[in-house]
Amino acid sequence: MNTRLVVAFSLLGILLMPIALPGAVAWRADGWLSQDVVGGERLRLGDEFGCHGIPGKNVNTDLSVISECKDYLTSQINASKWGSEPLSFGLPDGVIESETMDALMDEGFLIVGGNELQPQNNSSDTLEIIEQSGGSLEKNIASADAIQTGINEHGYTNLYWEAQIEDLNVRRDKDVLEWIESQNYWFTTWGEFHSAGERAAERIDNPPEWDERHMYLIGSAPSEGFWSVPGTTNLTIFDENNQIQRVNRADGMPFPELNTSDHHLQVGYRITNGDQTIYLTIPEGVEVRITFISPPDDALIRGDYFNGLTPFMVTGHHTTDLFEWSSPFQESPLRFTWLIEPQEDIEPSWILLAVALLTILAVPAAVWFTLKKERERQNPEMED
Repeated sequence: MNTRLVVAFSLLGILLMPIALPGAVAWRADGWLSQDVVGGERLRLGDEFGCHGIPGKNVNTDLSVISECKDYLTSQINASKWGSEPLSFGLPDGVIESETMDALMDEGFLIVGGNELQPQNNSSDTLEIIEQSGGSLEKNIASADAIQTGINEHGYTNLYWEAQIEDLNVRRDKDVLEWIESQNYWFTTWGEFHSAGERAAERIDNPPEWDERHMYLIGSAPSEGFWSVPGTTNLTIFDENNQIQRVNRADGMPFPELNTSDHHLQVGYRITNGDQTIYLTIPEGVEVRITFISPPDDALIRGDYFNGLTPFMVTGHHTTDLFEWSSPFQESPLRFTWLIEPQEDIEPSWILLAVALLTILAVPAAVWFTLKKERERQNPEMED
């Protein structure tokens, strides 16, 4: 065989070796999470950080994804201003296997979200499910009608947002976003929404200053594992000639009055319905006194959404770059549940290093060998 062909094919084989070898999928951290200017700012605003997985791994076949993603997230940032430990995990569509539910709960996750999720055996006594509803914030896809449909179906809306899909940069729909911001919505997140679900309890043992015109409510503790956030209670009286006259904390601390422009969870109250309905958002253990014009004959106490507003959530899916995902909403009152993933990377391999070294050594040797053979071939011809 021609010597030059042998050398050429040998070099080609060396150069093609990296392509033939299987690539090792690794990941690197998103530096914006730990930066105060991005991650810290979103945290203070009230955003939530949950998990969405690990590059190159499928949670349905590898449950180590759950702990690995949690360890990554908690090493970079707290989950919320309400609590450091994450509660929320984004799952692929379809059936949630019982083993997956157990693994999630073992790591402290209590909320899962996705599209058309169905727990195995049609039972979910332990995990809360947030359905994707209301569509997306993407331009030409976002729709006020879709948002209203989602609210009608679930009592809340949970929009989808992903800033980059493969190589495509996604733009937000500014017109729909402006419409959303003008509505009477409670801008919240998965964990905050479920942690705020406990209504206040009526005090049974009346204090010394009690009289029949007063009612005392005490803020309840959250369900086990959830964050300690103030829950909202709806109190309505049905006496035609009676009204809520005054509201104050029993300890004398401030208890501010709210209005419908207060879109973010906070302590306070709002009176509506001709002074016969009040929404009270009370922290755990705090006692509030409600004073009526006259003792109410008929009253209803129930849990409700913050400030009597409709819950509105937006989920940032596959968030690998917090700056890119969040930058279109720096001035927006919306609050996001960011489902975090590390950025995909290529893991350095000793095999690739060996190939590179072999190439460095082989190329000069191959050139020298080729020239040597060429000179040997030419010398006999010159002698002739």
